Amino acid sequence: MDQYTVVIIATAVGFFALAAALLIPVYRFLKREEKAGEEFDRMYEAHRRREREKRTNGETDDDDGGEPVPA
Repeated sequence: MDQYTVVIIATAVGFFALAAALLIPVYRFLKREEKAGEEFDRMYEAHRRREREKRTNGETDDDDGGEPVPA
């Protein structure tokens, strides 16, 4: 191997190591945010179901002065 091959291989290995060091935390952050978003969606849908059930039963939300909750 001549001296250029060693430099090229070292540069390629260093580049991929740096890319992994920078992208792995970003990937983990995005996965964590995706899970949090799914949990929020689940809670939001449960809340919407409860509000829909309240409206069908003729109940009102006492916290806002007794006005019906808009759809």
